[in-house]
Amino acid sequence: MQSLIIADIHSSFTPLERVFEYAERSGVKFCFVCGDITHFRSEDIFRFGKIIEKYRLECYVVHGNCDPPDSLKMFRETDVELIHCRSVEIGDYTFHGIGGSNFTPFDTPSEYSEDEFRLFISRFNYGERNILVSHCPPHGILDRTYSGMHAGCRVLREIMKNFDYIFCGHIHEARGIETSKPVVVNPGALLSGNFAIWGSSGIELMRIQF
Repeated sequence: MQSLIIADIHSSFTPLERVFEYAERSGVKFCFVCGDITHFRSEDIFRFGKIIEKYRLECYVVHGNCDPPDSLKMFRETDVELIHCRSVEIGDYTFHGIGGSNFTPFDTPSEYSEDEFRLFISRFNYGERNILVSHCPPHGILDRTYSGMHAGCRVLREIMKNFDYIFCGHIHEARGIETSKPVVVNPGALLSGNFAIWGSSGIELMRIQF
């Protein structure tokens, strides 16, 4: 299941196209997007959708804290599948989606309380092998900001044992792979050319020039 993992596009569509060109050459068929597709501009969902259509990727997304709430309904007019608060079976795994983030100092459009996160999670239907696609990382894992603060979600930390993998983003400077169970992957911000490839040989962090 050769797959592309990306996060934090922030309406930077030139690096997105370069990464998709690489994915196309490499035979990648699936794409998992861990939020912040737009930089506060809901209409950019349509630009993103057009690029997905061009490269014919099977794409599953959650929104980020910088994606306005009204952007969620715009996914219905694209070939992109929004999996926020949903569980979907793809191949040998059940994927579960959580968008937005816990509260930040910046008052961004899609921030949620811990009670809201627990409500989202209550809608999951777990399978034998499970992957969480989340914008926010679990608290204490790939979530350290430049100031040294751990900015991840405590509720996700509570339930992380339910997953084999967690794909996340949000903290641009916390790019990396945590290999203890579950494996947690922050591919880094795509706006800077960062992404990850997940396949039979494991997960590799990559960067593309643009």
